[in-house]
Amino acid sequence: MLKAEWTKSMRARMTLVMSLSSVVPVVICHLIVVGTSGARFSDIVWYLPLIPVLIAINWFLSGIILIPLRQLLQATTKLANMDIRQRLEVEPNELLETAELRKSFNKLLNRLEESLNIQCQFVADASHELRTPLTSIQGYTKLLLRRGQSIDGHLLAEALQTISDESGRLIRLVSDLLQLARADAGQAIINQQDVIDARDVLASVEDTVTVIAPEQIEIQFIMPSQPIFVFADSDRLKQVFLNLTNNAIKATQAGGKVTVTLRMSNNQAIIRVIDTGIGIAPADQQRIFDRFYRVERSRVKSRIYGGGTGLGLAIALTIIKAHGGSIDLESELNKGSTFTVRLPVADEKTGKSDTEKKRTAELARLEAQEKQDRQKETKDQTRDPRDQRDQRGQNQKDQREPREKEAATAVQEQQD
Repeated sequence: MLKAEWTKSMRARMTLVMSLSSVVPVVICHLIVVGTSGARFSDIVWYLPLIPVLIAINWFLSGIILIPLRQLLQATTKLANMDIRQRLEVEPNELLETAELRKSFNKLLNRLEESLNIQCQFVADASHELRTPLTSIQGYTKLLLRRGQSIDGHLLAEALQTISDESGRLIRLVSDLLQLARADAGQAIINQQDVIDARDVLASVEDTVTVIAPEQIEIQFIMPSQPIFVFADSDRLKQVFLNLTNNAIKATQAGGKVTVTLRMSNNQAIIRVIDTGIGIAPADQQRIFDRFYRVERSRVKSRIYGGGTGLGLAIALTIIKAHGGSIDLESELNKGSTFTVRLPVADEKTGKSDTEKKRTAELARLEAQEKQDRQKETKDQTRDPRDQRDQRGQNQKDQREPREKEAATAVQEQQD
């Protein structure tokens, strides 16, 4: 049905309902008058000329009532054509119901527009990031094809190394995009979780970064002597801390220091990655976990704080949130940055945090109490009637004995 036809049909039905709601009470009242006073029923014909007038008035009123609905219909029609820039205006003296309807619809459009803008920006950034390594690979491939066998050995090695590096970066980018797409689709980004010692994860990270870190940068891992257990996917946690530590190393100049600490506080495992690098400006700190966001290259020569793809920190945040934790950032320009990861501590045997254990114990207590109540109720319902009579007789006897004792005491006092 077309929009104009729908509006006319809705208006006609509303007019009919309004007219009937006005005429029917008049007819009923007339019938009551005829039945009680003996007036003639034919006098009702005097009301017939008022019916067209009543219909015209109701038609006019229904048009006014349907104005907000017509505007909403127009807006939804534009929305179906992906035009989400228009908004419904809220009149100052408008009815509360229609005003709330307009506001709710405008909020929906705002969220849709924001989501669409984020999606468009994400696609544009992803296309740009994919184009960069592909362009480099294509350029060196054409160079090899053009030079053929006459190419210099040093240039050949450089071209092959560049193709290999850009191919690896392209693979990492596609893998990161796949992880984020799965997370957005509600699929699990973490695999099998076990009770693990956070020290083991950081020790594995230390073995990796000490090999790739420049000798001019000091790397230090500070961990407690006692184990700190968390219920987590060890591979994903290692991915997070490798990313944070690698970013810290890239942001730190020669002679600087990167420190990774682990401690437990308030039933949380707290891991801090501290560097003495260039720091991050406040404006950049607010967007550092956004996808494809990087610090300005005028201040940062290398592609840091993104794992080389601009997605590392976004994935790290997604992984930590999937573990029930959080990531915070504290940074100051020319002084360094501190990334703080908090994870709930788990019990070594059960693999549950203290909060989960308390919740489980409370649920067990409530279930036991409910079971006892059901057993007691069932026992009362299945009790033998003779036992019930004996119990009532015993209760009555217990109630009579105090009264008999009081009466005997009173008689004794009178005799004395």
